[in-house]
Amino acid sequence: MRTTLFLLILAAAMISCGERQATAPDPEVEGQQWLSKARTALSDSDFVAARSCIDSLRNRCAEALNAREQGILLLDSIELAEAHRQLADAQKAAAQQDLDIYARDSVDTHLDRMVTKVRFFEKKLEHDIAGFSHHEQ
Repeated sequence: MRTTLFLLILAAAMISCGERQATAPDPEVEGQQWLSKARTALSDSDFVAARSCIDSLRNRCAEALNAREQGILLLDSIELAEAHRQLADAQKAAAQQDLDIYARDSVDTHLDRMVTKVRFFEKKLEHDIAGFSHHEQ
């Protein structure tokens, strides 16, 4: 009787393990879910949350090659959007008329850096789009 009970429990355990493997989420599907969350955060201008979603995609979906490659492009877009916001802030600061010579120099230097940063991420995004490839499953 104990042997039969043991065999039934062992069979149930093997079946349940097989079911878990059969219902394991597809890494690409999970990766696309992280991308969707990142896109939503980006549309809300929540750059920290958007980057966090991309990091989660990288850490949790190592086998989702297509989603990870799309994540690279999305991360470029996140960086570019944030750089545009920083540039707008720098332009506002540079438009101030009552700055002394030292403050003016500091503001102008910051503005130049933000212009360079925007150009960098525009070129990087362009480069990464050119190198984008679809991976077969």
